Amino acid sequence: MKRILPILLLAVACTSQPQVFPITDFGAQPGAVCTEAIQQALDQCAQAGGGQVLIPEGTFLSATLYLHDNVDLHLAQGARLQGVEDPDAYEPYIPENDLTRFDSGNGTANSNCVNDRQWMKAFLIGAGVKNASITGEGTIDGVHVFDERGEENMRGPHTIIVAEAQNFLMSGIHVTRAANYAFLGYALENPVFEDLFITEGWDGIHIRGCNNGVIRRCKFQTGDDCIAGGYWNHMLIEGCDINSSCNGIRMIMPSEDLEVRSSVFHGPGVYPHRTSGEARRSNMLFGIELEPGAWGKAEGTARGIYLHDLNMFGLSSPVATSVREGSVAEDLTMKDIVATGLTGTLSPLVCWNDLGFQKVTVENCTVSR
Repeated sequence: MKRILPILLLAVACTSQPQVFPITDFGAQPGAVCTEAIQQALDQCAQAGGGQVLIPEGTFLSATLYLHDNVDLHLAQGARLQGVEDPDAYEPYIPENDLTRFDSGNGTANSNCVNDRQWMKAFLIGAGVKNASITGEGTIDGVHVFDERGEENMRGPHTIIVAEAQNFLMSGIHVTRAANYAFLGYALENPVFEDLFITEGWDGIHIRGCNNGVIRRCKFQTGDDCIAGGYWNHMLIEGCDINSSCNGIRMIMPSEDLEVRSSVFHGPGVYPHRTSGEARRSNMLFGIELEPGAWGKAEGTARGIYLHDLNMFGLSSPVATSVREGSVAEDLTMKDIVATGLTGTLSPLVCWNDLGFQKVTVENCTVSR
C-alpha cells in the first residue's frame, strides 16, 4: 500500500544557544517545595523571549506549574520534579475555547469533561502555548496523588496537560506514577513525543484532537492504555515499545490517516491495572483497539487507518474494532503483523459489533497461541 506521510513540523523550543535559567538561581532547593521558585524561572525565561529553564540533579517538589511560549523545561540527568501529595495544591486547565466535542463518559464514573475542574487539574499546564517543550534525561513524578473527588473516586491530577497548543515537544524524559494520565492533550497542532519512558499511572499519552502528531521511540509500561484518545488527523506512531496491563493503543474517537508502524506490543503488564489492581490475567488485552464512540457518541469518520510491521506477544488479540452510533469507519489496512502467545480469539482482527469498518484489508498477518 503506497502511503503519503504527512509533512511534520518539528517543535523546537529554543535556539542552539538558549538563555539558561537554573531554578536554583531563584531559590529552589533539593528536597523542598519549590513551586514559586520554579514558576519564577519559567516566567522570567518567557519574559526574556524564551530559552531553557534548568532543573539540575536532585529532587524538587512542586504543585501546579505553567509552561510558556518558547520555553524549554529541561530536566538534567538525575533531576526529579516531584508533585506534592495534597490534591488541593493543584490547579485546573481552563479552556479558552469550546472543547466540549472531546467530552466522553458523561454520567458515568469515567466522565471526562473539559468543564469539570476536578478532571482538568494537572501538575504541569501548557495553556495555548507555542513552541514550548519538556526535555532532558530526568524524571517527572506524579506520586499517584489520591483524590476521592476525582475520577473513579480515586484519581488525582494529570501529570501534564497541554491544550490548544502549537509545536509542543516532549523528549527524553521519564514520566512515572501519574495520578491520572501522564499526558493529556487537547486540540494540538504538530506535537512531537520522542524517546520518552512512561511508567505506572493510568493512560500514558492521551490526546483528544490533534493535527500532524508524532509519537516515536517511546517506551510504555502503564497501568492503563498506553496511547489513547481520538480525533487525530495525520498521526504517526512508530518505533515504540508498548507494554500495558490494559490496551496498547485505544482510539475512542474517529481519526483520519493514522499510521502505526515498526512497534512492539507485549504483555503481561509490568505494572498492574491501576484501577482494579489486577495483573490482567498474565497478558495484555488488545494491542490496538479501534472503537470510535466507545466512551460516548463521537460524530465523524475514521478512515485511512494503516497498521503495519508490528510484533505482538502475550496479549488477548492483536487488533479489535467496535464502531458505535454516530461514528463511521471506512477503511482499515493491516499488513505484516506477527502475533504470538494469544489467549483470545485466534484471528488478526476481532470485531465487537456489526458496524465495523466498511473495508478491511489484511495482508501477511500471522497469529498463534
